[in-house]
Amino acid sequence: MSVQAIVLWSLLVNAPLSIVTGLLFPLACRWVERSQSFPVSHVYVLEAVGSFLGGVAVTVLLALHVDAVRILFLITTALALSALWVELAERGARLRSLLIPSLLVVLPVLCLAGGVDGVLAHRVRLMKWSRLLPPDGYRGVLHTAQAEYLYGQYRDQWVVVRDGAACETLPDLEAAGQIAAISLCQKPDAKHVLVIGSGLALCERFLSLPQIEHVAWAHPDSEYVAHVQEHVPPSLRIADARFHPVVQELRRYLASESGQFDLVILHLPGATGSAFNRYFTAECFTQIRASLTANGVLSVSVAGGENVMGAELAALGASVRFTLERLFSHLVLVPGDETWLLASDAPTLTGDPAALRDRLATAKGAERIFPPAGLLSIYLPDRSRQALERYGKVDLSADLLINHDARPLTRLYNLLLVARQSGASVTRFVKLLALGGLLPFLAPILVFAFLRLWAVREDGGEGRSSFDSSFLVFSTGWVGIAVVIVLMYLYETRFGSLYLHVGLISSLFMAGLTAGAILIGRLIRRGGSVQWLLLGSILLHSLVLAVVALWLTERQTGHAVFAAAFVLSGLCCGGYWPLAAARLTAAGFHPGQAGSRLETADHFGACVGGLAASGLMV
Repeated sequence: MSVQAIVLWSLLVNAPLSIVTGLLFPLACRWVERSQSFPVSHVYVLEAVGSFLGGVAVTVLLALHVDAVRILFLITTALALSALWVELAERGARLRSLLIPSLLVVLPVLCLAGGVDGVLAHRVRLMKWSRLLPPDGYRGVLHTAQAEYLYGQYRDQWVVVRDGAACETLPDLEAAGQIAAISLCQKPDAKHVLVIGSGLALCERFLSLPQIEHVAWAHPDSEYVAHVQEHVPPSLRIADARFHPVVQELRRYLASESGQFDLVILHLPGATGSAFNRYFTAECFTQIRASLTANGVLSVSVAGGENVMGAELAALGASVRFTLERLFSHLVLVPGDETWLLASDAPTLTGDPAALRDRLATAKGAERIFPPAGLLSIYLPDRSRQALERYGKVDLSADLLINHDARPLTRLYNLLLVARQSGASVTRFVKLLALGGLLPFLAPILVFAFLRLWAVREDGGEGRSSFDSSFLVFSTGWVGIAVVIVLMYLYETRFGSLYLHVGLISSLFMAGLTAGAILIGRLIRRGGSVQWLLLGSILLHSLVLAVVALWLTERQTGHAVFAAAFVLSGLCCGGYWPLAAARLTAAGFHPGQAGSRLETADHFGACVGGLAASGLMV
């Protein structure tokens, strides 16, 4: 999908919820004004509590593998019920005013009772399948917390589709046999193999060799590994006792498998995002290196080019190359649309096609998976040399070529590649931002601070204005979303998956927001000074962020520490809203007007902060 399509669909999907939220907040401030002395703060607390409960509820439903369409119907019902409740609570509510909220409640309930959600979900899945394969081949779906896997038949093959691309094909004798041969020819006596990523067919090819004693298969989605065999047709299912699916998170599994594998094959075509980036970092390669035997070989696939390699593909391959070279003493490149980088500490690693042909021929039964002579057309020394030279000429600094957990780079190169493929002219702009470091992000902030101080000096800070309070909430939204993004990335890097936990993580942050808003609101009502409370909140917030940054980046932490970090971050952010609302109330703003301005500032700040934080991380 192109960058333009991603942006467009993101706007269309989120627009209804954003519009409803923007409309309801100032209206709720007017309603609550009748019974509360600080309506804006009270509505903010209610919104945070609702976000907390919603995040927990959706997380539970996803854990139970409830379909996304059904969840949307349930959310619609809950929203309609709240509107009906408000109408019933209004004095003198007429039957006519109850008609529309009642219909909005009844319609989704009838749809759920009649199974409309199931029909819609099936049609959506069939449409996704039909974009890639004929619709009559679709057979079913495997749900995991991370993704939806569609599977079915295409000619004589069983195919699994995820995110619009085939991620598994059985049998796949030619392609899987070639991948197996590329690695096996470097170590023809291999007995223990670890396959990471799309690999059922590859595992089957290795298991056809009598010398193989153990084949482990791992995947970023461990739940997929645990259940996919249940959906494979019996005639294609792997029933070999030497086959061992890894249901544990990969990097925790590697920590317990020191010196076990002769070959490790990392095959994650089209890998993007933090969930996959963590398998291409120096830290992960270090763990894989420790899991190899003395002369073991690691094979890593990256997107390449058959003849011409653009700047984006070259940058992606260069990052993997230089990261591997930091850890392994020898490296060989196999060119192609899917380029393979083979790394090892063994001096026997070579790119000589004739020698590799002879090595593969010594493996008993090797001709079953791939003819040894075929390596002469795969290992091409001249093209390998050209590709390595192209990797060495990328116009990026050294720190943008070594991929680390703390500084992910795979997403940067994939973003540039997607942008180029979709025709978006952002490649040079993104590169300049990456090379510019913090300066492009700090310059606008410094300019704004200077102009604001100049304005305050000119007018003496007097007059009825909502700017300072709105900017306080704008900054809160900016900082809050940026902290959540960074913490989510650290969590995903540490534990491997964010898909199921994202709702619960957001709920923890919202719980902190709720507690912070309630605490500061009570202190204000008891006569606390807004200025001193604001100063104390800023100092406490700075201290919490410093502690969280030092603790989470320097230590191996568990779930409890991350939960505390999310709650504390939310606690600090939640206190600014009551302070801003109190300042606007003191300035004489109507609660509805004040709520509208603060909600707008909060959302705009979150928008800008999310963009800035993502840009810095990329």
